[in-house]
Amino acid sequence: MKVTKQNMNLKKTLDEYSKSNMYPFHMPGHKRNLDGVYKIDMTEVEGVDDLHDPSDVIAGEQEKMARLFGADESFILVGGSTVGNLAAIYAACQEEDKIIIQRNSHRSVYNGAMIRNLKVEYLNPKLDEQGIYEAVTPEMVEKALQENTDAKAVVITSPTYEGYHTNLEIIAKICHEKNICLIVDAAHGAHLGFHSEFKHRATEFADITVQSLHKTLPSLTQTAALHIKGKIADGRKIREALDIFETSSPSYVLMNSVSECLDYLEKSVDSFDNYVENLKDFYSKCGELKHLKVVDEDSEIKDPGKIIISTRQTNVTGIELARILREKYELETEMSSFAYVLAMTSVMDTKTGFDRLANALIEIDKSLELGTFEFPSIYIRSTKKMEMFEAKAKGSRVIDLQDSINHVSAAMVCLYPPGAPVLVPGELITTEALELIKKAKNVGIHVTGLSGNGVSVVN
Repeated sequence: MKVTKQNMNLKKTLDEYSKSNMYPFHMPGHKRNLDGVYKIDMTEVEGVDDLHDPSDVIAGEQEKMARLFGADESFILVGGSTVGNLAAIYAACQEEDKIIIQRNSHRSVYNGAMIRNLKVEYLNPKLDEQGIYEAVTPEMVEKALQENTDAKAVVITSPTYEGYHTNLEIIAKICHEKNICLIVDAAHGAHLGFHSEFKHRATEFADITVQSLHKTLPSLTQTAALHIKGKIADGRKIREALDIFETSSPSYVLMNSVSECLDYLEKSVDSFDNYVENLKDFYSKCGELKHLKVVDEDSEIKDPGKIIISTRQTNVTGIELARILREKYELETEMSSFAYVLAMTSVMDTKTGFDRLANALIEIDKSLELGTFEFPSIYIRSTKKMEMFEAKAKGSRVIDLQDSINHVSAAMVCLYPPGAPVLVPGELITTEALELIKKAKNVGIHVTGLSGNGVSVVN
């Protein structure tokens, strides 16, 4: 698409428009008469382009995004990776096609499959010693495709919520030999590829890559991107799907944030160098911990920016460690689970921040005792009785959790974050799943999808 405004980006365009004498007899209702971001909160008027039909400055931003991320075509998203996952699955599959996804996919992937009435088969990655899902392997994908020759798409998560990478090059080759669309939920990987220590950028190999800019880059919450590479994914269908799932009133405040983020990435070499040095210094300082363990995997296996602090060999849970960090040291972590805490970092973190976390962990470590915390496995051996869309089409009722074993779930029940389901509509509720839900609630992990002490089951 030809961009008519030369040497302009959306940030500059909105800034100039906000200073003009143009009076707004149009939405939004604040009329730009309030300070702060209200001044650039626009609607699709002449001069600021239209996200759903870009031909000017927004088109230019998307071209710039594709260049920076190594894609053939890129789309700005203002509804998070959730919108990207929904659109990608909708565009790649037809009604009642078969799709292969990770069992620990984000719930938006499940919702995408359910909305499209897809038949779902699973990839089941292993757990590491902290009880964290590792990455899917190429062998798992190859086996699943051999067993499901009618599959139309494969959706994998790389990096995972905790930062584990898979070998996307080999997986892409396996999929492409069979002309199968590879969709990568890389919500946590927007920063990959901007430094040699941040490896396995999905856009190099996946047909469709979905990224949350706001998770690991300097951009506002809800900002994300969808990228296309190669000839398998159909850009026209992606645009149609985005018209369905994304708001028809996209926020110019959020798009302005994307514009600023892209500008930052063009000049980010020194910043990423400093980030890597800060991470190396942090891991070095935490290398002498006696009870806590900071998981320090090779960057080929795991993103070093996702700091996993294991409490497995201590007398406290991950939930308790997170509480101590919050209440005593004023350090708020991303999430905590049975035996670990996840601290998310980004290129915007300061050396002072890293030092505060390292010093807090060193001090806490001295107060802990050795122990072996027996934590439940989050691995679910699921039994599918019907497809998700079939379960949702049937009537349902809420029953007490205690009475739900051997009923078919009508609910999607997740440990949140990260939002991977324990129960999926259409699956048999097992003793194993019920015990995991109970133990999660007992230690203070947030469980979504329940109705009080009950769960929705298929009639």
